Amino acid sequence: MAGTDDERRTAIRTLVLAVATFAAFRGALFVFDYVGLHLIPKVGTCRPQWEPFGSGHEFWNGFFRWDGGWYRSIALNGYTYRPGASGSVAFYPLYPYLARWLGVVLGGPFVAGLVISNASAIAGAYFMLRLGRHAFDEAVAERSLVQLLVFPTSFFLSAFYTEGLFFGLAAASMFYFYRGRYVASGALGGLSMLARSSGLVLFVALAVDLGIDLYKKRVRPKWSMLGLLLIPLGLAGFMLLLQHEVGDPLAFMKVMSNWGRVRSWPWVPLIDAFRHLDPLLPDKFDDAQEVLDALTALAFLGIGIAMVRERYPVAMSALVLGGVFVPLSTYVLASMGRYVLALFPAFYFIGAKCKAHPRLERFLIFASAFFLALYGMRFMRCAFAG
Repeated sequence: MAGTDDERRTAIRTLVLAVATFAAFRGALFVFDYVGLHLIPKVGTCRPQWEPFGSGHEFWNGFFRWDGGWYRSIALNGYTYRPGASGSVAFYPLYPYLARWLGVVLGGPFVAGLVISNASAIAGAYFMLRLGRHAFDEAVAERSLVQLLVFPTSFFLSAFYTEGLFFGLAAASMFYFYRGRYVASGALGGLSMLARSSGLVLFVALAVDLGIDLYKKRVRPKWSMLGLLLIPLGLAGFMLLLQHEVGDPLAFMKVMSNWGRVRSWPWVPLIDAFRHLDPLLPDKFDDAQEVLDALTALAFLGIGIAMVRERYPVAMSALVLGGVFVPLSTYVLASMGRYVLALFPAFYFIGAKCKAHPRLERFLIFASAFFLALYGMRFMRCAFAG
């Protein structure tokens, strides 16, 4: 009973720390964004679907740019599909439908979506801290969370996007996996699969980890392990929904080519991106960003390989490596900075290195905060930022 009480107190302390850390770093970003909106003119053209709160609400509208317009459309009208054209079927359903359903009691889908994003990100911070303490130590866990929260694309955790929701579900799924609660892990992973395609990478990572443990007889087989199969069932649920709403369960795959995403060897987009280096970053934003996305992919591939060499938990390193290789295999590098944000185990590696090298920690916080402010302001000012 004492152990149960101790665990409960630890959980409460961890939750308080997660909320406080998220509030401190996110609050600072919100203040910067609010002030920046009054100092920096619009960089891009704001489309009507990106301004759900109407004119005069620049700050709140700033969380609904780009893909947020697609999620808004799904939340309001469900899915639409026209072969040969871009469409909402490329986006997974859990986030916009939750926003619609919770909007009934939270004042509309737009407010509900922002609540979901930030509450889920706090949940992700909580499980990231607990998992980090279990797998490493408290210092690494806390440093890892800070590095994730100042990462240049971390503002997406609070936007009308799926990043916050996926982070919370994936971190919880992996936490329960390492506690041997496979049904809970699978259920949460299944929900993450309904949130974004990265859920399939999570399933493979957990399955490989479990398979190795079974092969090496570290764990004994039990029926509850089949709970991990709930994760790919999330994809099946999405396909059934598409069959019901647009009449084609594979529409989400067919529409990808309209965004330029086609099958490719992972190294091809990297080679093409570095052709723009002549000799430094090009002046055109799209070309310069493509190079930065390529560098980001290489950095996280390097982290994943280093995690394997340093014998990090298999599911963690597999999630990082798979989470980079999959988008690289679609040729398009755009949004790579946002995709790697979901690979939260990589930040354990970064946190461990920061613990050993305090100067590296200070440099990363400074550099990340600079780009976070830059990209966050670009996004809110209707320019592409991932």
